[in-house]
Amino acid sequence: MRLVFDRLAPFFLAFAVLFPFLFVDRIDLMIMVNGFRTPFWDLFFIKASALGHSITVVFALFLVLRFRFKWLAIFLLAFLIQVFMVVLFKKGIYHDELRPYLYFKYLDMLNLISLVDGVKMRHVNTFPSGHTATIFFLVSFFAILARNKVASWVLLTVGLLVGLSRIYLFQHWYVDVYFGMLFGVTSSIVAYLYIRSNPKKWHARQLQIDFKIWMRHTQNAVKQLFNY
Repeated sequence: MRLVFDRLAPFFLAFAVLFPFLFVDRIDLMIMVNGFRTPFWDLFFIKASALGHSITVVFALFLVLRFRFKWLAIFLLAFLIQVFMVVLFKKGIYHDELRPYLYFKYLDMLNLISLVDGVKMRHVNTFPSGHTATIFFLVSFFAILARNKVASWVLLTVGLLVGLSRIYLFQHWYVDVYFGMLFGVTSSIVAYLYIRSNPKKWHARQLQIDFKIWMRHTQNAVKQLFNY
């Protein structure tokens, strides 16, 4: 457990720093973030948001296949835990909860904000942010794997940018993003601790992958992710 706290220390610090913002009026927070809109940030956050798509998980899987099966088991278990938590809340407990766009529309407040061109507005199932949960499952997993605090900070920054993109693009409330972060990191921690406490002989094995084939698949995944 100490290893987890050491490698994920930046993440825990981020949770602590960001926690007070849960008590800020969610409408005021959305309007404030929306006020920073520029063409540059529009494009930047559209691309950043794409990192939360499921195809990023496929891309990450190619990377994980280069390591021992222990890490593959942790990765797959963490992914399943993250998906379960997101679906449980998004499609179950908080089913049909209004997203910012529809909430503002019902209150006749759309005149207070400007939407990013080309971004399809989702209406319901806002809690939690699936994109944020996905990216934080990935960055927290690789932070545990990396054993490097600098890497942890870089990975955390990537995750935070994706989370912020969901607010900037008017797809989620702040609380959706915060708990998406929490669910993603929790999934990696639980999976790591479970696999570590239940070692198997096959955990030490490793696939022998042709590097050229792996690179080709990786390049294709990146092209699909960013649509070029």
